[in-house]
Amino acid sequence: MTQVFLSYRTSDQPFAAAFLDHELTRQFGPDAVFFASRSIDLGANWETAMFAAVSASDAVLVVIGPHWLTATGKDGRRRLDDPHDFVRREIELGLQLKKQVIPVHLERRRDLDPDALPESLRELADKQSTVVAFRNSKPDLDRLATRLRRQIPALGRAKAESPGPTPGTTNIDNSERNTVLGTVNGNVFQGHKHIGGIFFGERPAGT
Repeated sequence: MTQVFLSYRTSDQPFAAAFLDHELTRQFGPDAVFFASRSIDLGANWETAMFAAVSASDAVLVVIGPHWLTATGKDGRRRLDDPHDFVRREIELGLQLKKQVIPVHLERRRDLDPDALPESLRELADKQSTVVAFRNSKPDLDRLATRLRRQIPALGRAKAESPGPTPGTTNIDNSERNTVLGTVNGNVFQGHKHIGGIFFGERPAGT
């Protein structure tokens, strides 16, 4: 049964959401975390499956990157202003059902101005949030997992195991540093000996 639903925007650093899924799944097991590209069965109606997972979850983690608030569609309209936007609808449903809706900021905390949010999402601005920074990824994720266990008792009983590799997916091997470690859902992850964590894509300048 899903306890944690990952809400993320595919145009806003989806690789970070994939990493969150990998790490939370490693700690809680694959059935405890819903990540759309992994959790929805082939041939299933993805919209039905997605909102059913929100309803079944205990917590909705809203992954907020630098473009989450300002992302626009092909028509130039801000996506959050579209009542049919799926990210907006996921969060609205989580709030309506009184789920634990938790903003997870990537890299740094971004204060959400209620006036910049649709009225149905303004409650999100008052939610206690957390940060996952790439250069501090392990302690940040460990802290998030610890707090989730405390807030969701079922997670404390979940079997903490890493899922086996799926086609096109390679398990991360932390024994090598300063090299490509592997892929998660097709996304490349790299380690670097100076940061003790993980960064994504190309190496940052100066490292």
